Amino acid sequence: MQHLLQKYGRITKLSEDEADTFQNLANSKRQFQAGDVLVASDLADPDQLYIIDEGRFFASLELAGGERAITRLYFPGDIMGTANIPFEHATQTITANTQATVYTFPRHNLVDAFARMPRVAAIFYTFAALENAILNDRLISVGRTRGRARLASLLLEIAAREHLMDDEPDAICQPRLTQEQIGDAIGLTVVQVNRLFKMFTEDGLIARDSGRIEFLDRSRLEEMGQFRDRYEDLDLSWFKEIG
Repeated sequence: MQHLLQKYGRITKLSEDEADTFQNLANSKRQFQAGDVLVASDLADPDQLYIIDEGRFFASLELAGGERAITRLYFPGDIMGTANIPFEHATQTITANTQATVYTFPRHNLVDAFARMPRVAAIFYTFAALENAILNDRLISVGRTRGRARLASLLLEIAAREHLMDDEPDAICQPRLTQEQIGDAIGLTVVQVNRLFKMFTEDGLIARDSGRIEFLDRSRLEEMGQFRDRYEDLDLSWFKEIG
């Protein structure tokens, strides 16, 4: 649960009661192996929500032609399954892409927490809106930019997410995704993704070593990907008005 508190604490100082409210959302833990499916689209009861303690997940949809679109990437401290809250059936499939541990809790726990702690609801809403903005940026990138811009933007997004809760420079990222999964996230084939990685390396934009990617020319990547770090673009002044 520490990752959740650190993540929310990045945008506003949590009171002791607020921290306790988040910690008390869940007390049950589950473990997953890479490839395990957490929520099967249109099959599972969407009542359960999940807080990532360790590991990575992604949300995806199966397309009519048998292809897959990865829509969201989840990191430690993220709450998964919130997109399913208003619906009778789950709207997306969530898959572990590394070994992972999560806390589980029923969605009505959120309602109780929101009713008692208005700022908890505001913090939750802020991150939900932030995640939607990131998703919108990626959808625009996939629909309106070339492949190299899509890959640059995705790598920078992952770096921003990885380093959200530390003070390390986000010049390094570990996607923890296969090239096929990266392609599913940005609308490219695995062959195209492989070709782009080679191009980035040859052009001196990145260096790769055992799944670790170092940005050698971040400014060029940002320009190429038209990247905007949404975590650095938050206006939190309205939090002061919430009791």
